[in-house]
Amino acid sequence: MKEYLATFGSTHKVLKAEKILKEKDIPFRLMPTPKTLSAFCDICVAFQEQDREAVENALQGAGVKAAAIYRKQGDEYVKVQFLRQGK
Repeated sequence: MKEYLATFGSTHKVLKAEKILKEKDIPFRLMPTPKTLSAFCDICVAFQEQDREAVENALQGAGVKAAAIYRKQGDEYVKVQFLRQGK
């Protein structure tokens, strides 16, 4: 199973994302942002591939914009497109 990370521009946005995902009962975990990705915030949201659409829809529906979404490939993280553009 592929792991994805959502990064945010601030800790405030991560905590808001956490609240939204908990309310929607979507599986995720908070983790330290890998140093190669931590331009703005030291915490990110990690989730599995099967939950990607639910995570993106929940965040976008609540008006919380992730700075980027990354897919873990081996020891690296590759930036991927959002499933849905807009909002």
